[in-house]
Formats: sequence, C-alpha cells, structure tokens
Amino acid sequence: MQINEKLFNRILLEMIEENPLACRALFRIAEIEFTDRVPTLAVTLTGKRPSLLVNLDFLSKYCRSEIHVKAVVIHEFLHVLLNHTERFKKMTIELNIALDAVINAIIHRTLGPAYSEMMSEFYAEARGCFKLLRPMTEEEKREVYRHPRHSLLSVWKQLYDGTLVADDILEIATLFKKDISESGLSGTVFIGDHSPDRGDSSSISEETREALETTMKSMSGGGIWRNPRDRGIGYSVKVEGIDVKSAEAQRWEREAIAALRKYVTPDPKSRSHEIETDAFQIPILNNGDRRGFLKSLWSPFIPEILWQFEKKKPVGTVQIYLDVSGSMNQEMDALVALLWRVRKWVRLPFWAFSDIVGPATIKKGKLETSTTGGTSMNAVLEHVAKTKPEKAVIITDGFIEECDRKLLGAVRDQKLHAIISRNGTANEIIKAGIPFTQLPRYSEK
Repeated sequence: MQINEKLFNRILLEMIEENPLACRALFRIAEIEFTDRVPTLAVTLTGKRPSLLVNLDFLSKYCRSEIHVKAVVIHEFLHVLLNHTERFKKMTIELNIALDAVINAIIHRTLGPAYSEMMSEFYAEARGCFKLLRPMTEEEKREVYRHPRHSLLSVWKQLYDGTLVADDILEIATLFKKDISESGLSGTVFIGDHSPDRGDSSSISEETREALETTMKSMSGGGIWRNPRDRGIGYSVKVEGIDVKSAEAQRWEREAIAALRKYVTPDPKSRSHEIETDAFQIPILNNGDRRGFLKSLWSPFIPEILWQFEKKKPVGTVQIYLDVSGSMNQEMDALVALLWRVRKWVRLPFWAFSDIVGPATIKKGKLETSTTGGTSMNAVLEHVAKTKPEKAVIITDGFIEECDRKLLGAVRDQKLHAIISRNGTANEIIKAGIPFTQLPRYSEK
C-alpha cells in the first residue's frame, strides 16, 4: 500500500475521531514529521509539543491497510502512555521484546485481530521469544494444551489473555535472556522506537503533560495494569460500550460487523474513501513488470507491459434501519456504539423506526432521533419501497407485528437483511422470509 503524507494525515484525523485507547488528546497536539531518521515510527516528548516521527517507506512496505497504519501509530503512543521512555533508561534486546510484546497484546485484546494483523504479518517468521510480538496462530494455541509446562508458550498465552500485563515487563524480560543467548537471535527490527532519549517528565511542556494526564484519566486501566484503579478509570474495560475482555462480546461484535459488511454497496456520495490498485497493459517498459521486461530482451516486439496504479474510490455503505422502540432499551447502548464504530459504512442519514421511520444521527456517542413508541416493520417496508436501496439492513429485537404481504412483494427487488439483537426473537422475521443474523448472547459482568 503506497502511503504518502496526505493519506497519513487523513488517517490520523480519522484516529482523532475514533479515539482508540482514549488517545485523542495526544493525537490532537502531536506534530507530524516525515523522516528517514527513524527506521519505523517514534514519538518525542521534548519541545513545546510531542512529535510523531514517521518513516513513510516503512509504512508503505509493511502496511496493507489503513488499520495497519493505525495499529503502528497506536503502538508507538502506547510506549509513551506506559511511561517506557522514562521508566527504562537502558534498553536491552530482551527488554525491547517484553515492551513490544505487552503493547502488541494490549492492542490485540482491546482493538481486535484487525489491528493486530499488522503484527501477525510483520513477525510471521519470528523464532523463539520473538514470536511473542504477535498473537498465536490456531496451531500454536493447540500447542499450549499439548505442552502445558512449556515456559515460552505459557508466557505467550498469558500475555494475550491479559494475565501478564505492563507491571510484569521486567519479569518477562528476565525469562528471555536464556532463550536469546542460546538461540543467538538478534538484529530484529522492532515496530516503533525504544530510545530512552525521546524525552521524560522533566522535559515535556505543560500542554503535553495535560494531554498525557487527560488520556490516562480517560483510558481504562483494566487488562493494562495489575491494579487499574491506580491509573485509568478502573477495572471495567470498555471500548465504545462493549466489554472487550469478554470473548463472547468480541464474537458479538464480529458477527454484527460481518453482517453489515456483507450488505455494503457502492456509494458515490460517501465521505470516506479507500485506496485500490488498478492495472492496464500497454507496450511501454517499466521497472515493475520484470517478466515483461525479460521477455522484451528476446522478443522482436515490445510485449504488453503491466502498469499498476492506485486510485481513490468512495467507501461502500449500507442503508440502516434501527429499531428504537422501548423493548430495545436493554441493548441500545451497545448497538449505538457499534454503529458509531462502523459509521464509515453507514449510509447517511441512517433511519430509526418505531411506529414511523425518521432520520437519525449519533452525536457525541448519543443517538438523536424521534420515536412514537411501538414497533412497525411495515413502516420500514414502506420506506424501503419508496427509497429503493439496493440493499438494506434492519436492526431490531424482532418484537414486531406481522408483515404486510403486499409490502413484502413491493420490496422483493431489494435485498433485506435483519440483525436481531441477542435478546430478541426471529419468529416474525422468519415468517416474512427476511434473511437474518441473530447476535450471540454474552455476559455483561
């Protein structure tokens, strides 16, 4: 993926809006410097404002998506938030591994496998204790049960389960010394910078100090520190309303997002864009098509040479209908949080329905719409028949009246899909012949 300054700045603005791990205050004041003085990325706290040093060649080479870029940026900011540059003045290879392993595990647990995919690919060929810099594969997870007393496998599992946390860095590093000396492993490139000269609490500005304090107070400490109430807001690890420590909750979110993504359609009016690669062939040589170049050395004619280029296209979206009747109250917070998280795929305005259908927005994490009580799926069907979206997703608990057969016939050319809340019922949806996904149940405790 080719990443230039303009694209990186847009990704950072998106991160400010998304506020992963409560880093918005730091993202807002960070100055960006594009440079090859660092091999990957680095944050320096000296000066009036923190600086994010970015090596675009590294990002272009190793990041396949915008989420990969975000993961690397978050990784670097976590070094700052966890106080690594001040706490550890002397860096060793085992300490480097321990610091990055803890951070990558935090990213995997709190933001999910889409973010940790970058680490999985970057360290795919890692050996020995360097494997701890990425999540386990399914086969490696099975190895834990085959060899429960294997110390490295045990530490690896505990890291990504969240039972080994930031407070255990020195103990983890000590375990690696023998592994590194016996295997001769060295010279690994780490994501981010670990130099202790990037600034400490005595050299940062008041603005930076305030941003750090704001972030620490806003972020949850659970799964990061042994006693999260000392730092952060307490034990409850919440990311936009969903308990990410729960595997059940992660499954709930994955299935909801998958159902939405399946019904995304092209939207030329979308405000979000993504980069896609296209290609064409013409008889003009370039360095990219090596096979064509070699063929030109013996062929009497210049062959058709592949030319690749990147172009921006609007992100596809889906028309959403959200049930806001009283029976949805129990799950409304989680569903609104989900829509906010996937908002770039939601066609605007999205629609809320009770007895009527009306436009809805999410402002500062809260749903704004009007409701009359009750639930009318027929009102949704009438709206679909009128607006004629290619596809639409209806989020409901399924406690609806019987659907009008004439209205169902009027929308037969539109592809409808229902997402039924975890505490809902699919009875009427099944009778109406509408395909559906029922979200799995999970404990909120």
